[in-house]
Amino acid sequence: MERLIHANLHYLRQATLLLDRLGDACFAEPAASFYDSSIGGHLRHCLDHYQSFLGGMENGRIDYDARERDVMVETQPAAARERLGEVLGAMEALLEAELPEVVQVKMDCGGDEIPWQPSTAGRELQFLVSHTVHHFAMIGGICQALGVRVDEGFGVAPSTLRHRVGLEAG
Repeated sequence: MERLIHANLHYLRQATLLLDRLGDACFAEPAASFYDSSIGGHLRHCLDHYQSFLGGMENGRIDYDARERDVMVETQPAAARERLGEVLGAMEALLEAELPEVVQVKMDCGGDEIPWQPSTAGRELQFLVSHTVHHFAMIGGICQALGVRVDEGFGVAPSTLRHRVGLEAG
């Protein structure tokens, strides 16, 4: 489980570096080529999922639908930095915590309401990595459209990075 927590911390730290590099003006600017979404909107969405996960660790029930959706976090970089710091601290604390082995998860998948589903804390940590990488890829595209440089590997899945290294070596 420790490796999964560290993987999530890696991506959250990438967000910290990006926030340090961004100008406040482009944080909430909608990018037409990305369905008018913004860097702040994608980051807030990811942080909401982390908060759902962290809150669910307390009672073994993760409800990804009951997200806060705080507009300040998606429109004000200072609020995003604060929330990101809170999530980072809580995720770091998981390294010392005993997580429930089995959890129940709720997430709207369209159509009829789906009942709570069994999962594990490890599987949900894997989901968070995948979900975050997906949204960071979109953030990277928005940054490119706005002329903001991102680090190489930002928004790229770990397996893709390993594949690229293998291609370079072979």
